Amino acid sequence: MNGIFLVIRGLAGLASVGALLLLGAVVLLRSGLAFAKEGAGVLGYVLALFTSGFTKGTPPKEPAGWVIGLPQAGLAVLFVAMLVSVFLPGTRWLLHVTAVMAGLAGLWYGQMLRTEPRLEILCLPFVAVWLGFYAFCLFAMPTVEGAKASAPTVEQSR
Repeated sequence: MNGIFLVIRGLAGLASVGALLLLGAVVLLRSGLAFAKEGAGVLGYVLALFTSGFTKGTPPKEPAGWVIGLPQAGLAVLFVAMLVSVFLPGTRWLLHVTAVMAGLAGLWYGQMLRTEPRLEILCLPFVAVWLGFYAFCLFAMPTVEGAKASAPTVEQSR
């Protein structure tokens, strides 16, 4: 049972890291396109300014910055909580809080599927892997008492 738990724990940790990387790639992709568009505007402004002998040219609009919304920030917090819970599987309150956050993310994913699927939907399998880890921690995780009972004592080793 300990071996199965370690495999599930490792898969949940890899899923958490994979979800964070995928979400980061989505944010960078969206922000990169916005930065490229704004960069082209700035380059056009500088070229117009230099070619006119510094007499005309309108400054570009204010930069938009990172293109990230509240759902993406919530997903990032969820994925970090998933990763932390892998290292602290005995902390029940953290597991339950993370499961509630995963449930809220599941509701958001359901709404997203009904309206317009976005790239964040690719993180859904990672959440499903963590939910398997959560179920294993609740129902089949080896307990500390069981580990103490099966560990050899000093008297037994002599």
